[in-house]
Amino acid sequence: MKKNRSGILTAVLLWITALACVLPSTQSASSTTPTPDTRLERMVAETVSAALVLTQQVTPEPTLTPSPTPFPTVTPIVIPETEAVDTTLEKTAEGGNLFSDVSGKYQLSVPAEWLTVRIDGQEFLDAGLLPEVQNPAIQRSLTTIKNQNPDIFRLFMLDINEEHIDGGFVTNINLVWDKQLEVIFNSVVDVEGLADSLKESLKDSEILSTELKTTQSGISMGVITTRTPIFTAEGVKINAFQKLVFFDLPVGTLSVTLSTTEKWQSVSEPSFDTIIESFNIFE
Repeated sequence: MKKNRSGILTAVLLWITALACVLPSTQSASSTTPTPDTRLERMVAETVSAALVLTQQVTPEPTLTPSPTPFPTVTPIVIPETEAVDTTLEKTAEGGNLFSDVSGKYQLSVPAEWLTVRIDGQEFLDAGLLPEVQNPAIQRSLTTIKNQNPDIFRLFMLDINEEHIDGGFVTNINLVWDKQLEVIFNSVVDVEGLADSLKESLKDSEILSTELKTTQSGISMGVITTRTPIFTAEGVKINAFQKLVFFDLPVGTLSVTLSTTEKWQSVSEPSFDTIIESFNIFE
């Protein structure tokens, strides 16, 4: 496994540290200063924590508080000022979305059943007007997303079907890009090394599988699946299932993570696998 020895994923570390108090089943990934050799291992733990935080933001900010007046009177979401991000999100003929990242040099397709948003995109503002946003669990997810750095968190997908919300847990997918990190998986042993570091970073996390695979188009990827007991903001204890997929890009490394519950794994995982199979790298 080849690692770039420069820098750390600073913004993500700060975010996880700030929200560590709402993650009772995880340990802070930033309790000690990471060495260059632990950069990728920290990225794994941070990516997992980021997805779990979406369901555990205990005190939602008031901008998305439900209104007693009829829909759609929802307070607009204020997008933080950030550098322009060169990504596009285009509707497909099937009603889904094609996401393209010019900086990372990759793209993927998202089926129509997912609410797909970029933090700094118009679609995020539009999401605030959806009737499903009246659900507190979905509000928490959007509130947590909105203050993140779009240069790192490239895309979020939420399953906003209220029947799929499990004890306050909203199934989600996130894309985290580290443009300074280069990784090559030479064998499944490299993936197993990441999985071992994950167990050390996330308390009570159980590694279900580690694989070195390729997509149908021949793109190599490291895959880790986990199960982690957590408490949602509603105080419900559930087992969160996560599937992490890592791609080596022409520029940096991308992780794509599905977070769901055991109850809805059989529904969300096939859709996630379809997204992964659509992944394409361009020069």
